[in-house]
Amino acid sequence: MEPRELERHLRRNDVAPVMLLWGEETLLIEETMRRIEGMLLDAATREFNRDLFYGDEAEAQAIYTAAQTIPWLAPQRLVVVRGADALPRSADALLSAYCKQPSPSTCLIFTAQRIDAGRPFFASLSKMPWAVRFRRLLPGELSAWIEHRIQAQGSRITPDAIAALIEAVGNDLRLLASELEKLVIFAGMGATIDATVLAAMTGDVRETSVFELARLLSARDLAGALRAWEKLSSSGEYPGLALGAIVHHVRQLWRIQLAQKAGMSPERSASQLGIPLFTVRRLAAQATKLEPQQLRRWLEALCHADQALKRSTLPPQTVFTELILRLCLGEAGAQRPA
Repeated sequence: MEPRELERHLRRNDVAPVMLLWGEETLLIEETMRRIEGMLLDAATREFNRDLFYGDEAEAQAIYTAAQTIPWLAPQRLVVVRGADALPRSADALLSAYCKQPSPSTCLIFTAQRIDAGRPFFASLSKMPWAVRFRRLLPGELSAWIEHRIQAQGSRITPDAIAALIEAVGNDLRLLASELEKLVIFAGMGATIDATVLAAMTGDVRETSVFELARLLSARDLAGALRAWEKLSSSGEYPGLALGAIVHHVRQLWRIQLAQKAGMSPERSASQLGIPLFTVRRLAAQATKLEPQQLRRWLEALCHADQALKRSTLPPQTVFTELILRLCLGEAGAQRPA
């Protein structure tokens, strides 16, 4: 089932006893989950009729028992298994048996970013009528998503503003959703958001974006990257978000490099990679100048920074300063004082 078909079912308040929501667009999955929960559960009895499990720590028996439990003062229960791809294989037999004969008064939903098609449980789950994959939005779909989201908030946005926003922020739906909320508040309900409004709200949206930090790093602009990080950190930007944006940027450069080596045109690269054409053209010049070994060293440095943020007692400012020095100056930069 495609997301559009699921949307038609949800408009009719129609769900199934067992559903699989999976794919790269995790924001769309989470918003769909909240919508289903609002449809099925009453506020007064929600806590008694909703169970949430995580695949990396849940026991199959607990999920099975929750799904078989009769709703309390309500027609249906909701049982959600997040990160179902992390479920142990020992859970497959019991959960497969339940999915073949599910409780009609329970909606059991599995969510995942990826599934192992070679694993029989997920192979059968993905073939169900109510298995919905939320793929990365194509450029045209991304523009339509932005326009629809703005319209849902009672405003309008022009095509040039959409293009400028994607150019500044990228195709990360969470970042885009955050920027769209700010734009609506800034412009006012019912206003038309154009490139002028976009520039007025941000000054220059590129300068405040984590993606601009990534661009400066790829250009080895040490002074610019340090200024960009200082601006981000002073605004309270979550370090993991900034790191994720840099990883995303480096991966895009790597993918475009591979496309260039395969002789793909920018238009074909955009179609094959699911990246807006103007982004491909903007990154192509950077990708041409970079050696594959350099991109590999960058990914190693990013992995090191990620581990330091999660496990080290070093403050994020120190971790990021060291990362910026390493990416801009090479290994020698890591030896410089932070």
